[in-house]
Amino acid sequence: AIDYKTGKIVWRRPYPSAGGNGGGGGGLLTTAGGLVFAGDAGGNIVAYDAANGSPLWHSHIGNVTAPPQTYMLDGRQYLLVAIGNTYYAFTLY
Repeated sequence: AIDYKTGKIVWRRPYPSAGGNGGGGGGLLTTAGGLVFAGDAGGNIVAYDAANGSPLWHSHIGNVTAPPQTYMLDGRQYLLVAIGNTYYAFTLY
């Protein structure tokens, strides 16, 4: 994570892959609530604390193939994650 005001690195998270060349899955999503969502090489969608990079939650759903997205519906916020041509939606509280 990079501090947008200073350009300095605040924290780092390694993303090892099966091939050893690094990289996560699909892309990143940062929320106004201080979360960063990313897929990892182990087939998980992971929520990190944006302030320090600590993992807060994960779900093993398969290899994330596109950047996670959020949307609002009936006053609730959802996280949408693509795994191939299957989509998973999680409610954010």
